[in-house]
Amino acid sequence: MNILRIVYDWPDENVITEGLAPAPYELSLSQTRLNNTVYVLCGNLNGKNLKKLNFSYSLNNNKVFVYNLPRALKYFGPFLTTSVFVLPFYFYLKITKRIDIVHNHGHLGVWFLLYKYLFKFIDKTPVIGHFHNTAKGREQAILLNGGCINFFSKCFEYPIHKFSDYLMVHVCNHIVMVSKGNIEELVNLYKADPNKISLLESGVDTKRFIKKGAKEDFGFNENDIILGNGGRLSKRKNIDILVKSLCYLPDQYKLVLWGPWDTSFKNKVQKIIDENGLKDRVKYLGVISYFRVDSFYRSCDLFLLPSSYEGLPKVVIEALNSGCKVIASGFETDKDIPNLYFLNKIKPSSIANNIKIVYSKPSKYEKTRSIIEKYYSWDSKARLLAGIYKNYVSK
Repeated sequence: MNILRIVYDWPDENVITEGLAPAPYELSLSQTRLNNTVYVLCGNLNGKNLKKLNFSYSLNNNKVFVYNLPRALKYFGPFLTTSVFVLPFYFYLKITKRIDIVHNHGHLGVWFLLYKYLFKFIDKTPVIGHFHNTAKGREQAILLNGGCINFFSKCFEYPIHKFSDYLMVHVCNHIVMVSKGNIEELVNLYKADPNKISLLESGVDTKRFIKKGAKEDFGFNENDIILGNGGRLSKRKNIDILVKSLCYLPDQYKLVLWGPWDTSFKNKVQKIIDENGLKDRVKYLGVISYFRVDSFYRSCDLFLLPSSYEGLPKVVIEALNSGCKVIASGFETDKDIPNLYFLNKIKPSSIANNIKIVYSKPSKYEKTRSIIEKYYSWDSKARLLAGIYKNYVSK
């Protein structure tokens, strides 16, 4: 089967290797192991790749072909830049590569979706929509948690996000979503048909993210208890509250953070560190490539993600399979995972109390790993998708 994947972020050392980017990459590799060929349209043609003339390349013995479309311009997002190129590339690949099915992630395919909305009676190519979040749900969560939405996002970015979500609901033959909460959002806020929605939670490379392997030296004492958090460091992840929780813990508890900051939020967190004398207990490690982050998980005793809302964060599954016990919030899982604990309250004292309780509990790594191997490996996700695809692709 020839699959066209439309996704903005794709791991590339010249652009981005963290965040959501690794998920479609790993999923594509797993799909090739089921004798599929995957063509990828992504927004990775930035200045560095343009200078090196990196317009396209192949992976995995010519089973994955990647086409770099222009990166979005600042303040405009992908809607008036990257996404404009998707439709002509679709026509080219549809004709030359005989695309059997389109798998669209998020909002990059908005103009392609508009074309399908207008001409689906002519173009019968099936489309799968892949939601990692919804615009309306995200907007509600921000406002509910006391946040504010800037003028540009409110008047331009979010309306197009919502329009894209609407098109996905009405154009796609089937929709996959990363969490039960996302499914409820789509049904309640967009009146989507629940019968054409499937749960496809995040996965993990179960061969690389394992307990045994290289570790990092963070420069703390041997008897210190290492708490970790990695990914986008933003208010939505409540990093400020996580840092404050150290005030309720003994000095042997240390915190390491890695990933890109929301700029203004970084200053707020630094102020908390300075005012509470936490300089020697908190370390920022920079942005860590997905292709080496496994050693950072292995070096932590607990991984914490006190988010206000999430899909199913891949960092949680990666941390669990790497041997960490995890304390998190803002999402649900389809399966009970022994080493995963959920917060009831996102308050510094509550987080600290949970840290002490969970740290004292024995690890159930082998049982955790067996569940993840069965239900959360990328190969298992590819098999689930194959079952969905076959309902829409002509024999």
